[in-house]
Amino acid sequence: MTECLDIVNDNDEVVGKSSYNEMYEKKLTHRIVHVLVVNNKGQVYFQKRAETKSFLPGYYCTSAGGHVRSGESYEQAAGRELKEELGLSVPVKDVASLEFESGGHKRFIRLFIASADSGFNFQDGEVAGGEFLNLAEAKKLIERNEKIHPQLPLCFGWLYENLGSLSIHS
Repeated sequence: MTECLDIVNDNDEVVGKSSYNEMYEKKLTHRIVHVLVVNNKGQVYFQKRAETKSFLPGYYCTSAGGHVRSGESYEQAAGRELKEELGLSVPVKDVASLEFESGGHKRFIRLFIASADSGFNFQDGEVAGGEFLNLAEAKKLIERNEKIHPQLPLCFGWLYENLGSLSIHS
């Protein structure tokens, strides 16, 4: 099945639809979600992508994330990705709207946080594992910049700057 994604304009308004492949071939602006799972110790879960993934195999990334499907809300996509990648069905909280551009290709990113300490159930072929890291450990991981998803520094940077003002467990 070919995933259909919404094309959006510079105001994040839907202006059309496209396949995943066409979206990247033509560098069409689209929507992405990322979820950062925080445990009761304030540690953030970083997912390690499966080595079998075609895009960035073995790379560290946010707890869960992916494309917003056509007709799907950001929140629906965040919940779906969390369930698909980590097996978690927990509430997500929308905390930031970000923009990411690379190679002339713009994406609107909505960042969510969720609270969980356990209950992870990885989908075969999606996730190799991961680990909870405190903020200092996570910052070091990202600064080493080895096998790091290109959007991870943006998402973690926002969380690092704003974690103290967030109410995660509400």
